[in-house]
Formats: sequence, C-alpha cells, structure tokens
Amino acid sequence: MSVEIGPVVCSACNMWEIRDMVGVPDDYICRRCVQLQLLADRIERLELRLDSYWSIHDAEKVVDSTYSELVTPQVKGKRTERERVANSQQSSRQTVQESPAVISLLNRFTILDTVEGDGSSGECSSSQVHGTMGGSAAHDGGKKRGRAIVIGDSIVRGIDRRFCGRKRDSRMVCCLPGAKVRDVTERLQNILEGEGEQPVVVVHIGTNDIGKKRDEVLQGEFRELGDRLKSRTSKVIISGLLPVPRASQSRNRRILQMNTWLEKWCKGEGFKFLGHWNHFWGRWDQYKQDGLHLGWNGTNVLGGVFASAVGEDLN
Repeated sequence: MSVEIGPVVCSACNMWEIRDMVGVPDDYICRRCVQLQLLADRIERLELRLDSYWSIHDAEKVVDSTYSELVTPQVKGKRTERERVANSQQSSRQTVQESPAVISLLNRFTILDTVEGDGSSGECSSSQVHGTMGGSAAHDGGKKRGRAIVIGDSIVRGIDRRFCGRKRDSRMVCCLPGAKVRDVTERLQNILEGEGEQPVVVVHIGTNDIGKKRDEVLQGEFRELGDRLKSRTSKVIISGLLPVPRASQSRNRRILQMNTWLEKWCKGEGFKFLGHWNHFWGRWDQYKQDGLHLGWNGTNVLGGVFASAVGEDLN
C-alpha cells in the first residue's frame, strides 16, 4: 500500500503541515488546533469555578458586614446599660441582684433572604451580586457618595472581575438572569436601596425583550425605566445591546435598530449611552459556546468599558 505524503491545510487555522494525505477529510483540523480547543474548554470550566468562588467570597463579606452592623450595636448598648446600673448600685450601696442581660440572637444568614432568588424570576441572587450591598449608606442618612452599580441580565455575569477589581467596597454588579426591561423597573428601588446619594447606575437590559414584543412597546418600557432612574439619580448610563452570534440576521438587525433608538433617546434624556457593537460584532471568540453569553475575554472587554465610563462620572 503506497503512502502519499504532502501538504494538508487545516480548516481552522489555514496553516499546512506535511502528513499522509490518504483519507484526509475536507474539514481537516490539525493537532495544534485540537489542543487549543481542548485548552479553551478547560479555561471555560475554570472560569465557571472561579466565578463561583468569588460569589461565595462576596456573599460571606455581605453576611459578615451585615451581622456586625445589626448585632454589635445591640451588644454594646446592653453592655453600657449594665455598667451604668452597676455604678448606680455601688454609689447607693444597695445590694440588688442584677438580672442577667438578655441578648437578642440574630441569624446572620437571614440577609441572604434579601439577595437570594430564583434566577428565572429575575431576582438578584447571592451568587450574582458582587461588591458590597451598601448597607452602611442606609445608616448614615443616605449621604454616602461615590458608589457605582451595574444592573443587567445574564450578559453582565462575570464582569465584576474587571468592573469591581479592587474597588469592591464601592462598586457592585447585580445580575438578573432572564430579566427584561420591566423586571428592572419593578426592582430598581430595592436594588438601589442603601446606595447613597447620586450613585452611578449602569443598565444593560433588553436582550430578552427583542423579538418578543413590538419595538414601540419596548421603547415605552425603556421610557418608564428612564423616569424611574431619573427620580433616583442623575448619573445614568445605558448600555447598548450586544450582537448575538447564534441569532438570525433579522434579529441582529432589530438589535442594531434598537441601539440606534436608545442612543437618540439617551441624548434627549441626558443619559450617557455606551455602544459596544464594534467591540463584539464578528468577534465570536469573545462569546461562550452557547452563542449568547460572554466568555472570559468578552466579560473583560465589557467590564473594562463600564469601569472607564463609571470612572469618568465619578471623577
């Protein structure tokens, strides 16, 4: 049996290698590309595990800080009261048996009830809230400044690595999987509770609305969301929708048309608009294999754009 040796072109990288040409398929992929794909799959799995570890770490910080705020003042107040009673008894030389102090016991994990929820229902969950919950702002009369929060659907999951970075005490990402524009409008007050005066609010929403309602209806819902945002802060940033690799050409055209309307609407409302089309169109390597959500590179790009925009407003 003769062996035919010659150059074979890889269909993935368009590079060639010398090998046996017998039985080589038209869509041949070289060994290097196969190894790169295996490595990419391992990196994606590691990303998911890293996101889970960060989420657990952030949830523990929220629980610990809330526990300290709620329990420590009560214990300190009761200790001061006991000391006052003891001093009064000593001065009057009265022997009164002091009743044991009663300390209210609180479950420090009850704070999770406010952040946990079913992802399909569009609630912020502890695994998708990054940064801090801003609880101290609620106790200082709402005077805390310099905070920033990103609110969005599952597209914003994982951007906290770049957006929050080392500023997790003043920045937060609230991910609402499956959420639509109306879901954010209804939950906005609770999400921004305790965020202080004039927080910078970045909203990325609308992907789950495209194709499910007429454009006029969706535009009306955006206007309602804008009114709710303006009643809370003057620092509003609207993020344009991203192209969807797995979507049809007509759906991506509707997304682009909605972005055009959003940019014009933001200009009239005094909002800042962030367009990302040039960052992601045709660059499908920035997405996960599901053709919708962003991978490691994509979340770094989007998180970096948000961080730069928020930095300009805060400065």
